[in-house]
Amino acid sequence: MVLGCLRHLVVRHASLRTTFHEDAGGLYQVIHRDGVLPVRIEEAPEGRERATAAALVEGFQAEEPLLESEFAPRLAVVVRGGAAAYLVLVCSHVVLDGRSERVLAAEARTLLAHANAPAATDPRTVLPPVVHGPAEQAGVEARAKSRRTSARSVAYWRATLADAPPALFPSPTAPAPGGPSAPIWCGRLASGALAEAEATLVRSGLGSGALWLSAVARVLAARTGHPAMTFRLPVSNRFDQTLDGYVGNLSQHTVVTVDTASGTFPELARRVERDLMRAYFHARYDPAELAEATTEIESRRGAPLDLTYLFNDVRSRPHKQPAAPRPPAHAPEVSWELLHTANSDIKLHVRVTGSAGRPLLDIAADTSLLSRSAITEALFAVERLLVDAARAAEHGGAPSP
Repeated sequence: MVLGCLRHLVVRHASLRTTFHEDAGGLYQVIHRDGVLPVRIEEAPEGRERATAAALVEGFQAEEPLLESEFAPRLAVVVRGGAAAYLVLVCSHVVLDGRSERVLAAEARTLLAHANAPAATDPRTVLPPVVHGPAEQAGVEARAKSRRTSARSVAYWRATLADAPPALFPSPTAPAPGGPSAPIWCGRLASGALAEAEATLVRSGLGSGALWLSAVARVLAARTGHPAMTFRLPVSNRFDQTLDGYVGNLSQHTVVTVDTASGTFPELARRVERDLMRAYFHARYDPAELAEATTEIESRRGAPLDLTYLFNDVRSRPHKQPAAPRPPAHAPEVSWELLHTANSDIKLHVRVTGSAGRPLLDIAADTSLLSRSAITEALFAVERLLVDAARAAEHGGAPSP
């Protein structure tokens, strides 16, 4: 039954049975009618079903698929006593974006619920037909309107990157062959004070995402002595209702420069919110056109661009009126996660997530540039800045620049 549901999902969504081919003409998707996609069956010890599923996810994530020769999904079923307890699906971010993951999870739950019903129905009749897949999306991207959108976005990148400030940190020293390399550690701060400060500042009219980016930029500027910095911003690009159920990767990046040199914190946050909206509007482009533009900019600047700083507010809904946060049961602490054992393509990744309606702030960094103790200091500095700004907003003033 469970394998039948997985088989239906893979047949249903062309992105899950796609490989990629690249030559001098560009990158091409090859959609296969069939093929081999193994499913791992893992028997879990009693009471360890969830931990077994988590271990499978970690193992799958450590092994990036060869996208030119094999399908991207990694599938597993965790069983206990012959009964399925968890489904695991891990896929390369090249193939699926975050919204796709949620679509697949919802569809899997629906299929399994119907399969378990007393009068099980044909899975093909349970879900609506897929009307927009990779082929349809390729057609959309080839339209004249899409080409004009791409041209405007590439022009925005040119204008933003032409005067991009220098990197906050130097490039990490390349390790000797076989030698050590700095890991990427992520510190996460869950703080009732942060939640209350965000709620107060949003009620005062400031945008939520802009608050976090402005505060982190202020803290980094104070630490490095560089007042301006450029961030990449992932954007989901689900700009049309027909794309709500699309399973594939529509995510692209845009860029924004934050200059903290002047004005109060509320003034900075308002500037950043305006610039973020403009940046998000220019996040749909032809990758080949963008690659050509960035090469041209690097040639003109005489140095490679540093696009290794990321900001991502991954909360799925606007945060205009946050719920009143519950008081914390204990003092805030920083929890840690090792993202990569060696530096990949980021120096710094700032991410805002949420749990039970409360914001969580992540700062991940190459520890040769920002140590774990420095990450901790930065997290608590952001907390102090936002708390002070909220206190000033409540009293009708503004904190000092």
